Amino acid sequence: MKETIKIGKEKITFKEGTLRKQLKMKKGEKFTKAELRKLKKVAVGKKFKFHDREYKMTKLLKQRITLGLTLMGFKK
Repeated sequence: MKETIKIGKEKITFKEGTLRKQLKMKKGEKFTKAELRKLKKVAVGKKFKFHDREYKMTKLLKQRITLGLTLMGFKK
């Protein structure tokens, strides 16, 4: 399902749950801001571990992490 949000004057459309799916998390699991901040520091092309699995940071994954952090900042 696609979601559309408005940040400032810009509209952003994205598929809900793609970051969770890319990092192979279960549907009910949630990210914490601390986890996403830690992942955001990983450089593109480098490998990292998340929940005992190894992944490679891609440009798309980095964008999804940044969007996730941005959306978490808007929640109260």
